[in-house]
Amino acid sequence: MNESIISVRYTKALFLLAKDKGLLNEVKTDMEIIFSVMSENDDLKLVFQNPVLKPTKKQEIVSEIFSSFNNLTISFINLLIKNRRENHLYDISRNFLTKYRKDEGIETGVFTTAVAIDTMILDNVKSMIKKALLTEIELTNKIDKNILGGFIIRVGDKQVDSSVKTSLSRIKKKMLNVSVD
Repeated sequence: MNESIISVRYTKALFLLAKDKGLLNEVKTDMEIIFSVMSENDDLKLVFQNPVLKPTKKQEIVSEIFSSFNNLTISFINLLIKNRRENHLYDISRNFLTKYRKDEGIETGVFTTAVAIDTMILDNVKSMIKKALLTEIELTNKIDKNILGGFIIRVGDKQVDSSVKTSLSRIKKKMLNVSVD
């Protein structure tokens, strides 16, 4: 079976069960932790992808690492391990978060700057975008020194580019298109 189909089916099942039991926010928090930990820790991904490691050992590891998780999340991970689908956990967590945002009407965006910015500034930008788009937004700050200064905001398929690099590029194009009499 196609790997993406597997992760989508398990995601849908977990999402509907969590919603039905009124545990959606708790499971979402658990999925955020799983996604974050597995994004930063390739060793944990390898543990879940290792076919030689016994399921009972994997369940022990899950119990140790994710001991603060909701019982539904732990039961779900143990079911994945039992069904030999634990290697899909990372994709399931990512898909779950995407499905949660869609269900809650939350847009995601990226605020790109040349240097790190204060969280207060990021919160102000988030608030302005929220007012402009009339929707909840999750905004992350990305550092890209190549833009030289200014910022780029991308939310969905919309983008505002007020970077120094783009401004200089526009000026250069105008100067090259000016004909000399």
